[in-house]
Amino acid sequence: MTVERPKALLDKAARDISGAFATRLCAIGVEFGLFTEISKSGPITSQELANITKLNERYLREWIYGTALAGYIDFEKSTRKVSLNKDQKLLFADPGGRYSQYGAFQVSNSSLVPYEKLKNAFKNGGGLSFETYPDELWNGLDHTGCTRYRNFLMRDWLPKLKFIKYKLQNGISFADFGCGVGRSTVELAKAFPKSKFYGFDAYDKNIETATQYALEGGVENNTEFTHWTVAQGSPGAFDIVAAFDLIHDLPDPEEGLRVIKTSMKRGGTFLLMDIEATDDPIDNDGPLTLFKLGMSLHFCMTTAMSQGGEGMGTVGLSPKVLTELCQKVGFTKISKVEITHPLNCLYEIQ
Repeated sequence: MTVERPKALLDKAARDISGAFATRLCAIGVEFGLFTEISKSGPITSQELANITKLNERYLREWIYGTALAGYIDFEKSTRKVSLNKDQKLLFADPGGRYSQYGAFQVSNSSLVPYEKLKNAFKNGGGLSFETYPDELWNGLDHTGCTRYRNFLMRDWLPKLKFIKYKLQNGISFADFGCGVGRSTVELAKAFPKSKFYGFDAYDKNIETATQYALEGGVENNTEFTHWTVAQGSPGAFDIVAAFDLIHDLPDPEEGLRVIKTSMKRGGTFLLMDIEATDDPIDNDGPLTLFKLGMSLHFCMTTAMSQGGEGMGTVGLSPKVLTELCQKVGFTKISKVEITHPLNCLYEIQ
């Protein structure tokens, strides 16, 4: 019996298998500074690159072949030299730039590192703690946050938040819950020196980094970063409270929203940025759909479960779920802000 060849599915499998290795190749290039060096010194041969970076030439040569065939660097056969074109530089040699993607490759690659521990969680439940992940994951999250907040939050989204922008210009208190390494907090503090910004995060290392970024940004006088967890309750009362990519990560999202609600001053506003999601997870679509589900399984969902949560997951905070949770904790008005972004959604909530 002749079996018809499933060409379309085989082609997809080939692309996905190759793409997995393209991600690793790009992560290697980021973490060894290869893209940066090629951008600065290229066109350059593998031996010249080895001389500069002090890395093994044979490994660099193989990396060059694979990364060039993936389309992320240019290779000239006649000279055996590699370089970055203008588009590749935007992705890999423009820190904090609007189109920078090198942090995303770090996050994708390093989230896969604790594979054996993830398999154990499949068998026994529970999850992976923050400490399980390598530094490269946190560095990648830092890079992606820098790009998102410096470009999209400050340049694209804030102009749509006229009331919030007006209040910030006149001087108010702003709490950034789940501030991470403080990229959003610091960018806002730079733009609105009359306001005071408070960053709260559960990961001590993030607080240390955020404090350093505030010093480097010259906003140490109108920022303050503190270790905080939802279990500690409200850390104070603020004019504006914000949660950027936090709620879906929490072990108890409802309690997190309740604490945020109690941290708002009368007449205050809650600015929520989270992951764009559909009410039924299987309906999610778009170029980053598999990234969302992959990161959920390998980071967002499992870290919440490690803390005793059910694991909302990256695509768990759909409009329906958000509305139900907000009503439970006492919010009465939920307004979605129209933004164009492949990953995130934005809400003003009162």
